[in-house]
Amino acid sequence: MNGAVSLHQELDAIVTEIAPWGVLVDLAGRTAGLIDNTKLPAWLDDEPFPEIGDTVHVVVLDDTRDPVRVSALPADLEIARRLR
Repeated sequence: MNGAVSLHQELDAIVTEIAPWGVLVDLAGRTAGLIDNTKLPAWLDDEPFPEIGDTVHVVVLDDTRDPVRVSALPADLEIARRLR
């Protein structure tokens, strides 16, 4: 478990880098996170992709990985809320 964030925690993340496989984010100044492309609403819907400096609301899916795996999908946010 990453000591900076915890499983199912919601955070506002700042986009720091765009990569072919996803978006790297800063999780509230605590640690680095990764939003896999499949966990971005823009990948599934007709929404714009985030840009560097944008704020994205995310939920922690796996706090044991480096970078921490997070999701911006509304469905994952709802699941985490039920599990907390």
